[in-house]
Amino acid sequence: MAVLERDILDRVGKYNLSTLEIISYRQDKEESLPKTMDIRGITLTMSITEDIFSNNINGSITVYDTQDVRSLLPLTGLERLSFKFNTPGLPGYDMTEDNGVPFHIYKVDSVKKDESGDIGQFYKIYFCSPEMYYNQITSVSRAYAGPIENAVKDIFRNSKYLNSKKPLFVEDTATNAKYVIPSMKPYSAINFLSSQCKSGKYNNAGYLFYETSRGYHFRSLESMLAMGGAVARPTRFNFQTQLMQVKDSKKDEVKDIQRRMQGVIRYDFGKQVDALENIRNGLYANRLIVHDAFNKTIKTFDFNYKDNYEKSYHLETIGSELDADKQITPNTKLNDTGKSLYEFPNAKKMVVTETSRVHNDYEFTPVDETLPKITSQMTGYRNMNMTLLVHGNTLLNAGDVINFTVPVMQPGEDKIPNPYTSGRYLIMAIKHTIAVTTQNHTMVLKCMKDSVRTPYPTEEDALIVGKDNTRDINIYNEDISEL
Repeated sequence: MAVLERDILDRVGKYNLSTLEIISYRQDKEESLPKTMDIRGITLTMSITEDIFSNNINGSITVYDTQDVRSLLPLTGLERLSFKFNTPGLPGYDMTEDNGVPFHIYKVDSVKKDESGDIGQFYKIYFCSPEMYYNQITSVSRAYAGPIENAVKDIFRNSKYLNSKKPLFVEDTATNAKYVIPSMKPYSAINFLSSQCKSGKYNNAGYLFYETSRGYHFRSLESMLAMGGAVARPTRFNFQTQLMQVKDSKKDEVKDIQRRMQGVIRYDFGKQVDALENIRNGLYANRLIVHDAFNKTIKTFDFNYKDNYEKSYHLETIGSELDADKQITPNTKLNDTGKSLYEFPNAKKMVVTETSRVHNDYEFTPVDETLPKITSQMTGYRNMNMTLLVHGNTLLNAGDVINFTVPVMQPGEDKIPNPYTSGRYLIMAIKHTIAVTTQNHTMVLKCMKDSVRTPYPTEEDALIVGKDNTRDINIYNEDISEL
């Protein structure tokens, strides 16, 4: 089989956009089919965003229109957007009528007349997955019994709810419960059920429901970090900083595309650590007080980050004997307290009411098995956050694991990888930007890291500094002394 030029990746930023057309709600009377319009010729830029904390894909297209398509077609919010886009030789997005589910165009905004011409105008076309439309026009009012994933599947597939025809990747839960959904939007219902989940294979609580180019996903964080509950998930791609320009091979016709693709255009660490926020939000420790109205009991559960860390998979859990010591904070005492940050559960206190025996054959997932872990985990997402600007690569999706190598920033020719910020990262969000005018594709990756590659040094003796100025001063005596 001959290799087509569109399948050859011979430069970074190259992409294929073989289809980009608007499908009108109006019928073409001659062909008895919806009217379509190819808008590749008027497109300036296009962006597509995936996010593990967002329930569906969304994006926008900036166009320069000299035919007033938005009025003549017209664009009303009932149109669909069909497109096929990928990096040459790699899987990508196929949201065409033949192979996928076209997006919905939901908004036209930022209309601006071209001051240099009489008829040209700029505007943005916004699109989202059709499931978002169904989410807005339907609601779920019914009871579900059994494993939670069965309820999610029904909401996702049922024509009365999300009515989705896309693939759904599901991680089995360890639940057998009965929940009554009280007139909630489908996404809200799924997000609520996600908060009640326990993984069938991992010591994890809380699931995520999100969409990528491959389909929808209902899974736990740990399932993104490990495989089969046994081994670390392989990295999808390797990135590194380019302190020196990467040169091509000596042969003009041969270019080291793989190496160039691994080069990072720009990177930023948005927040490496915020200890006060971590303490306040219960990352290191939290306390849950549960009132059981049926049994008339009050129970207290304390969460310890270090103790729980050793029971779970993390990004740097790679089968090393040091894995248990790779927490994002050193195991040392705080000042003169004689305790570590993991030993202050009152830093974050939560009180909930729980009633057992509501349903004879089913039990809710105990809140003490979910809420403390979810509270710590959600705070952990906001630590060691990094943003990468890289060359376009549709092989990657939100939820993938990548490797990023950054050197220690110090003088010298020998660049040593940073032992803490280098390593494995989870892609939380990915934004593709296609600049049609310059024929270039870039991506912004928002990533997080829940562990360090090399354990932080530990100290037996706490850091106690400063002079003891403990004394009480009577303000009246102080005033007299100043007379």
